[in-house]
Amino acid sequence: MQVSKRMALHGLNISMAVFTAFSAYGLLLYYEGGADAAKSTDLLTTLSYIAGIVACIAGIGFFGVQLDRRKSEERREEEARKAAEAARKVRRKPIKGE
Repeated sequence: MQVSKRMALHGLNISMAVFTAFSAYGLLLYYEGGADAAKSTDLLTTLSYIAGIVACIAGIGFFGVQLDRRKSEERREEEARKAAEAARKVRRKPIKGE
């Protein structure tokens, strides 16, 4: 699956923001009572947090790779454009002595 550069950037930002929010929530929960809070949560809540964290990590990986690919494609296109311009300039220069 291929996504645009804009979508990859937004997806990466959203995934990182949600992951940061989960991390901050976990730290706050730990500092407020840690073991007691962990014991009081039920299995479904714990599994949903784990699923959210795994989805965020997968999103960061996927959208990060997509963004890197779009940037490398842009770099290759820019290099090809510059090479074509340089080739046109070389052909246009008159040969001395003729």
